[in-house]
Amino acid sequence: MGTTPQEITELDAGGHPVLLGAAVLHTLEKQLQPLKGVMPLVLGDHNTLQHCLPELLAHVPSLRGAATIAVEPGEGAKSLEVCQVIWNHLLDLAADRQALLVTLGGGVVTDLGGFVAATYKRGIRSINVPTTLMGMVDAAIGGKTGIDLAGVKNLIGAFHPPLGVYVHVPFLRTLGKRELLNGLAEMLKHGLVADAEHFEQIANAALHDLDALAPLIQRSAAIKAAVVRDDPRESGLRKVLNFGHSIGHGIEAHAWEGQGRALLHGEAIAIGMVAEAWLSWRMELLDREQCDRIAEVLLKLYPAHHLESSDNHRILELMRNDKKNADGGFRFTLLNAIGSARYDVPVTAAQVQEALEYYRLLVRK
Repeated sequence: MGTTPQEITELDAGGHPVLLGAAVLHTLEKQLQPLKGVMPLVLGDHNTLQHCLPELLAHVPSLRGAATIAVEPGEGAKSLEVCQVIWNHLLDLAADRQALLVTLGGGVVTDLGGFVAATYKRGIRSINVPTTLMGMVDAAIGGKTGIDLAGVKNLIGAFHPPLGVYVHVPFLRTLGKRELLNGLAEMLKHGLVADAEHFEQIANAALHDLDALAPLIQRSAAIKAAVVRDDPRESGLRKVLNFGHSIGHGIEAHAWEGQGRALLHGEAIAIGMVAEAWLSWRMELLDREQCDRIAEVLLKLYPAHHLESSDNHRILELMRNDKKNADGGFRFTLLNAIGSARYDVPVTAAQVQEALEYYRLLVRK
């Protein structure tokens, strides 16, 4: 990691660089110029194409002639049906294997666009320009792409590293508090699994102050990039980044099925982290004081989510599709301490139900 006179920090994420700093879009323009003759395309949702594309084009003139492809905002865009629409659009544009797909959006857009790029004509190049906090610190980094199937998140996907990830923090001005908190959950996770001081700094961060948030974004991106660099295909160490996700994904999918307000990914992961921190204590890995501190921070930041005991069965069913499971059982990432995690810990369905009950009791107090 190093800083240049152009105020650029470059992180090594193994198969691709992650660039951050005041001049990052200028750097993107310089790196696109040698690709003249390549067909650029910009994929975004209706919000990012309206609010972020003008700023991107102002700084990156090489993209001003690019065709744009719009999808609806939200997790529903991550479907085979939407992929088919985009593939057909690329075909209509006569996009060849030298085409370059620039994804402009949050985790949904980079997950979807990356998968489209991985599969169209057996793979075209892509660049990620994340516009949400979730994208900047997590979703756009690492080369994982995917879409949902039958209510299971990221069931279909591929590893397809982009040419680069370009993090332009001012895009966050387009977001409301709920979207910022959505990404903050992944930053808190980074602290919990790798850096205790980072966790406490984020717990006390002022979300509205982008100047104060920028170095925390850089630290979270650096944690994610370092883990990906050491384990690009998630065969070992990268699993630490799944803390909170085993239960969190089950709760997120269950919320989509209900009649109430669907949870954002980070909101569900926050619940998962509370429950899985308690499991870490229950399994004598984490001390009770740290378990309580984690719950205190997360319950202060995120609204309580109503769960009934009768929901347990369906949540467990949804969790059984988790890609981390092995030998017919659950495999979790749990905490040894704030700032230290272990992966592939066997967990039973009964223990998951105890953790869900712990969360229920906490939010009823």
